[in-house]
Amino acid sequence: MKYKKIVFGCIGAAAAAAVGVLSTVLYLRYGRLTPDLILTAETVGTKSEIELIWEDCYSGSVRLTDNGQTVAEVKLDGEKNGTVTFSVGQAGEYTAELVSSSGKLLDSGQITVTDSLIFTEQTVTQVGDATAIRVQAENLGEEAWIGVYERGKTPDVDDSFLWQPVSDSIAGTSIYYPPQMRGSINLFNRYAGEYTAYLFADEGYTPLASWDFETQEEPDTLAMRWEPYEGVSSPGDSYGQVVLVGRPSSPDKESLWICWGSNNEPLEGYEPLFCLNAYDHYPVSGQISAHSVFPEGATQLLGCADDDGKPGEVMISLSIQPELRHEETEEPNFTFAAISDTHVTGFLLGDNNRNYLKALNQIMDVEPKVSFIVNNGDITDNGSEKEYRMLNMIEGLISDLPPVYYSIGNHDSDKNRSDFEQLRACFLEQTGTEEVYYSFVEDGCTFIILGNEGAAGCNDPDYAYLSETQLEWLDKTLSEAEGFAFVFVHQPLFETVAATYEVSDLSDSDAVKQIVEKYPNTLVVSGHTHRSISGTVALVKEGNAGYLHDGVVSAVWDGVQNTDDSQGLILSVYDDHILIQGRSFEKDAWLPLCSWKIDLDSSRNR
Repeated sequence: MKYKKIVFGCIGAAAAAAVGVLSTVLYLRYGRLTPDLILTAETVGTKSEIELIWEDCYSGSVRLTDNGQTVAEVKLDGEKNGTVTFSVGQAGEYTAELVSSSGKLLDSGQITVTDSLIFTEQTVTQVGDATAIRVQAENLGEEAWIGVYERGKTPDVDDSFLWQPVSDSIAGTSIYYPPQMRGSINLFNRYAGEYTAYLFADEGYTPLASWDFETQEEPDTLAMRWEPYEGVSSPGDSYGQVVLVGRPSSPDKESLWICWGSNNEPLEGYEPLFCLNAYDHYPVSGQISAHSVFPEGATQLLGCADDDGKPGEVMISLSIQPELRHEETEEPNFTFAAISDTHVTGFLLGDNNRNYLKALNQIMDVEPKVSFIVNNGDITDNGSEKEYRMLNMIEGLISDLPPVYYSIGNHDSDKNRSDFEQLRACFLEQTGTEEVYYSFVEDGCTFIILGNEGAAGCNDPDYAYLSETQLEWLDKTLSEAEGFAFVFVHQPLFETVAATYEVSDLSDSDAVKQIVEKYPNTLVVSGHTHRSISGTVALVKEGNAGYLHDGVVSAVWDGVQNTDDSQGLILSVYDDHILIQGRSFEKDAWLPLCSWKIDLDSSRNR
């Protein structure tokens, strides 16, 4: 069954069949097309932009008209789908039109531009959806608030269903989400009806403005929303959950791929976020972790039908308002890659060697200006000279490969209970490092590599021993660091990232944690666990320090067996934040649940 497309609760604009000469040409070239013009909002403010999405139309134009007169027009660029924006500034009723190159009207929709101090983006929403309530009033005091009432009810006489102080909104925006509002009844989950949203200037009940809207329920319509969690504090943050709600006539447990999208297509180069099953009136959700940001270029969330294990037809879409999207306006100071567990073997055609070559090629392809690469331990499978020669040969196949820094892992030092000093000496000679722990500086940021100095009597070959001398050196180096500091250690600290809550293979893990958490803007990066960085605890922020798992290049372990996946991280460093992106080298795609941002805390000194 085909569901209606929804943009923040709005039923998608009806498709108009392409006719005439243009339609014939397009049909012969591309197959059957049904050009659509999708309104991301039915109502916008005079200070906002009108955003429109066109679908299945390669030539012609999108225009905005007022009483038949063209106010603005953009020619299509030859792409099948795309987005255009218009700035109007004048309140009124406008018509958005998609027209062919011969002037034939293909699709249209009505848009209201309002100067009201409060309004909803959609006049009619679906039960289960959330809509943005916008405020375009400046200099509102801390006591200003929004109240939603049943139509005809009187503030201060009747109770509101939902209410929220304006100061509790997402910082830097004028968007307020009903799921964040307080109240014993979640109006948007359960009830259809007519409502009024009021903007109050103070703690009293004298409204500055009001806006009427309606919530309906259509039996064939899916509902989808993004609910930000309490920790969301700035534009770009995507920390929250995606909620999907089915309808009585929808197939029970129908699988939908939830994807980041743009122009009503899955965002190019990204894997789906997750797969959700639509239940009859039973909300299901997928979680987006803390510190996550919307990937750059993502303007929508899409629910796509399953097409043989991959996203197919778009069944429902949700617009990410422009104010909430993540966009970097400046180039990073530098970019580097963090990988681990390459487990290079002496067998030239081995899977691990192939994965390492593939990872290096992709890093250079997606980030050709990458400053360096950190290979964070278990760089070889057994620490033999033959394996190091194979490592050097693989790296030699990459033209313009930047410097590679290495940490020593358990497979490089004592995995097979061989002579530690011999393996240590081999590691230092073959990697060109002077000691198993060392540091370097890049553009004002300090990079610290920690390393195993011997099992110190422990019979566990996975164990890493850090001497008191190394710990004192770590403390001193961090105390002298400025800006961001990155600490690389193969074995993760106890109770940080996934698979560290039962045991730690790092000596004095608590002592290391006490040191790093003394210093703000410190990020500890580890490997070893072979867990996926997607959908697990891969980034944890505790006080001053953050803890990050950098994936596994050789083969991701799902807890039972090795998979075909191979993963790593690309980190971009800016003056005031770090952007971290996870990548699947096996699938040649970005991991959608692995886009994280960590801000520099400039108020705290080391």
